[in-house]
Amino acid sequence: MNPQIVPYEGWSKIPKQREILDIRIGSIIQITTSIQDISEGDIVLLGIPQDIGVERNGGRKGAAQAPFTVRECLGKFSVNGLGKQKVVVHDIGNIMCEGRTLEDIRADHQAIILALLEKGANIVVIGGGHDNAFPSTQALRHACSRFAVINIDPHLDVRELNEGKGHSGSPFREMLEQAKPELFIEFGTQQFSAATHHRDFVIESGGSIIPYEHIRLVGNPALQLSELLVGIEQGGMALHVSFDMDAVNAAYAPGVSASAPIGFTADEIVQMAYNAGASGARIIDIVEVNPQFDIDQRTSRLAALMIASCIAGWNTRL
Repeated sequence: MNPQIVPYEGWSKIPKQREILDIRIGSIIQITTSIQDISEGDIVLLGIPQDIGVERNGGRKGAAQAPFTVRECLGKFSVNGLGKQKVVVHDIGNIMCEGRTLEDIRADHQAIILALLEKGANIVVIGGGHDNAFPSTQALRHACSRFAVINIDPHLDVRELNEGKGHSGSPFREMLEQAKPELFIEFGTQQFSAATHHRDFVIESGGSIIPYEHIRLVGNPALQLSELLVGIEQGGMALHVSFDMDAVNAAYAPGVSASAPIGFTADEIVQMAYNAGASGARIIDIVEVNPQFDIDQRTSRLAALMIASCIAGWNTRL
């Protein structure tokens, strides 16, 4: 199979250098069309511009535009926040989604992520719907003998399949049934956003749930996540961290597929993204940004800042 990838053309429109002291992230992104050009430790951006799974799950469409708006915002940030020693950041483009089934898109997604993992890359997947999490985890399963997954999300996303097909509400059911990670943690599940039988399914399948209400009671969500990340790294497991932007309070992230009146603050989610990179996560995905419902690109900017923070975290490991 030859995965269908479309280069993201936005980076070519950004001046490679504005002023010697004002270089932006968009100027250092390397447009890469061949996985063979990736080296161990490099960071790779991959966009999945589709919301087919969101629509299957009864959600509001619009997330297909996120890989474009999030990159646009990311390119404007200063490189100063990345630290002195810069990792190499590639953009391999977007998976071709137009006119294709979700199943075909997912097959390409898994193949590309697996190839990148085998090259030793660290990957940021820009969704799209949360259905993207399953092919990423499947690839990690084939690349690494031991792996863990953390889902930062008010929802459990373990709904039953829709007529035998996956969707944005089912990725972690599919993962628990097929990929079977050594460790799976639902971080930030909200009590009014998760059915009892779905909670039971996660626990009976060997997963753990850390409720949002408990996290708030303890305090400092980013520190709590960091402690989990340290334990996973010390345990020698490869890690996939999945950030659903629904986890952020709607005051900070109005442009999502399913907004929430409570949730993590912008500062907290950015610190979590930094911690995920600093912990050496192999895959970080940021999903469910919906530009169609955004205000002044608030959510796209926040997702972009999370990506920049992931890069900064990975940079510390050099």
